[in-house]
Amino acid sequence: MAKSVKSRTGRVVSGLMLAGAVVGLVIVLQVSAEQRSWASAEATVLERLKSGRSASVKVEYPLPDGSKQVATLSENGSAHHPGERVTVRYDLRDGRVVDAALADNDQVFWVLGVMLGVLAAGSVGMNLIAWAPPRRCG
Repeated sequence: MAKSVKSRTGRVVSGLMLAGAVVGLVIVLQVSAEQRSWASAEATVLERLKSGRSASVKVEYPLPDGSKQVATLSENGSAHHPGERVTVRYDLRDGRVVDAALADNDQVFWVLGVMLGVLAAGSVGMNLIAWAPPRRCG
């Protein structure tokens, strides 16, 4: 049987949904801001790799010291083909690349942010219903 939103279980579930949505939204915003602070470079797509439903691209891009970096990056945005120029963001620590991503992966953060924002808004509404005092008749 379905429990009422105003039941103890309903209140716990609505509270957990709100907490999960807010934590998820904070994490998405934090990771997005961190990636935007990384250095960027123009890269050339060397090849496109497909494994099942996921795709990745092998790219080559220059580093500030003049050396070239080759990396395989997941492709979450539009499809890129060999020879195409793309922007890559990379995190450089102690002269080494510790993380990199295609710059057009920002679409993923927007989609996740909107989905979690809608979930958070719905959870706020659900919590208002769950915790509202009962109506008095008469």
